[in-house]
Amino acid sequence: MSSPVNVKCDNPACGKLNPVFGEVFPGREYTCVFCGQLFKAQPRSGVEVTGKSKQARGKKAPRQKESKPQNRNLNKPLL
Repeated sequence: MSSPVNVKCDNPACGKLNPVFGEVFPGREYTCVFCGQLFKAQPRSGVEVTGKSKQARGKKAPRQKESKPQNRNLNKPLL
């Protein structure tokens, strides 16, 4: 399944991003999920594609360790 495309609502009181699955056509009318008002998608200026959450926030993935740490407590002392 493809990731949703966010389209901004034209209502100045709302202005929230609505997820739209599939292709977004600039002249097509959509209904806002939050306020219920009909709005038309803006040609590419109001359309944003969602990415992975970590990349969208600018965070890097944690660095992978090259090898597992060595357990030095394998040999028990003899009594």
